[in-house]
Amino acid sequence: MEWITTVNGLIALISGLVGLIMTGVGAFFTIKAWIKTMKEKSSKDIWAMIMNVADAAMKEAEKSALDGAGKKEMVINAVKASCVTAGIEIDEFIDQLSAYIDQTISFVNDMKKDTKKVTKK
Repeated sequence: MEWITTVNGLIALISGLVGLIMTGVGAFFTIKAWIKTMKEKSSKDIWAMIMNVADAAMKEAEKSALDGAGKKEMVINAVKASCVTAGIEIDEFIDQLSAYIDQTISFVNDMKKDTKKVTKK
């Protein structure tokens, strides 16, 4: 009869270890998902800040006498300087920033053309 007590104890020990391992694995994946979410949120927040800085820089660039490429370069340099000051790594956002500037300028130019067409009629 003593062996039954030993087997029951062994089964309880194995069950406890399996439960502990499963809890550890679950915690690992939960923490991994949380870190991924925080990184994504952080990237979204950084991009939102970059867009705000770019918008302000584009307004200032429009006031300058530079040509289109010069204005774009001015905006990119202003955003880079702001990111350096804020301690943000901008390298992963450069292509996205360039596309954002092109899209914004294209949109504004189209709006100006549409406004001129309406006022001429």
